[in-house]
Amino acid sequence: MSVITNPLPPLYVVTDRLRTGEDRFLSILEDIVPEQGMMIQIREKDLDTRSLRRFVEAVHQLAHPFRVPCLINDRVDLVLATGAAGVHLRADSMPTKEARKCLGDGYLIGKSIHSAEEALPNEQEGADFVVLGPVYETPSKRQYGPPLGPDAIREAVRHCTIPVYAIGGLTPARVEYVMAAGAAGVAVISSIFQAASPREAVTTYSTQLCQWRP
Repeated sequence: MSVITNPLPPLYVVTDRLRTGEDRFLSILEDIVPEQGMMIQIREKDLDTRSLRRFVEAVHQLAHPFRVPCLINDRVDLVLATGAAGVHLRADSMPTKEARKCLGDGYLIGKSIHSAEEALPNEQEGADFVVLGPVYETPSKRQYGPPLGPDAIREAVRHCTIPVYAIGGLTPARVEYVMAAGAAGVAVISSIFQAASPREAVTTYSTQLCQWRP
């Protein structure tokens, strides 16, 4: 099983190989994983089970030497089969309590939520952290409604004791606003994998986040 760190790393990198092509994606990942303070969510919903397992194993091979926890989006079965650090549940995934029952206490469970009020019920059902958004405007999250703003992070933190990560339209310049609102970290996709230099982008995020979580 992958190493689970405590506290959780503040940078949650969500994969999307379709933005770069798989070969380039793995090359980018190989370049950024030596940076400290991240965990990875493998989110490749178009892949069949066999292809996804191969992809998970390729990511794990790159991440494991640097003790970077890898979570798999939605697929509890593949978490158990591959020894990933845990599962990330979408809003329409299996209930958090069922995932915890399947995995036991040795795995991480993250849950996507779209309102501050959803934080506490998921904590009570066994989530280790929640990812709340969209905080800012972003095309990939428009189906979840208008941007919630940093105040939603502040409200969620009042509702629960587990870490709350911000997602949606995040940039290094916006880190201070969500962290000041009480976020434990940020979840990012395009601002890493579509950056001119993904490693520089990770370094910039890490520098900003470390000012709040030394």
